[in-house]
Amino acid sequence: DVVLLIRRHPFIALMPLAVLVLAALAPIVVYIIFHAPITNSSYLSIYSFTATLYYLFIWILAFYHLMIYTLNTIIVTNKRVIDRDQNRFFDWKISELHIYRVQDITVSTKGFIPTLLHYGNVVVQTAGSEKEFIFKEMPHPEMLKDAIMKVVSMSNAGLKAQAD
Repeated sequence: DVVLLIRRHPFIALMPLAVLVLAALAPIVVYIIFHAPITNSSYLSIYSFTATLYYLFIWILAFYHLMIYTLNTIIVTNKRVIDRDQNRFFDWKISELHIYRVQDITVSTKGFIPTLLHYGNVVVQTAGSEKEFIFKEMPHPEMLKDAIMKVVSMSNAGLKAQAD
């Protein structure tokens, strides 16, 4: 059963998109500054073609950032914690952590904006081959920690009941 599906804080996705919106203004500013030389010469077709390629590149970057945000997920089930990391278009990694291997969970929030917007890092230390799982920039990291700890305690209670 899926207990929780969580992504990074939306603010993390909005930062590069805000930069792209500002970058999208560049051809408009260039046109305003060089309006007379562009419209009164043969440079209009070159400018239009270049601006079109530029906007295509902006759209690709926007899609890339939204894809990375959407596909980087953490899924907490009653038996495992699954971390899906999408690094680039065709570069991804899925890591699993069995609940019974969780030893310690640490939550940290550093800085004014993360504190204000309630996002931070969650570090899950394990008894497995991977010593720790780091979930960066998670919204309400305390909630994620509590959800994992609740599943761990329910799992431990189930294991003790089976042993008895």
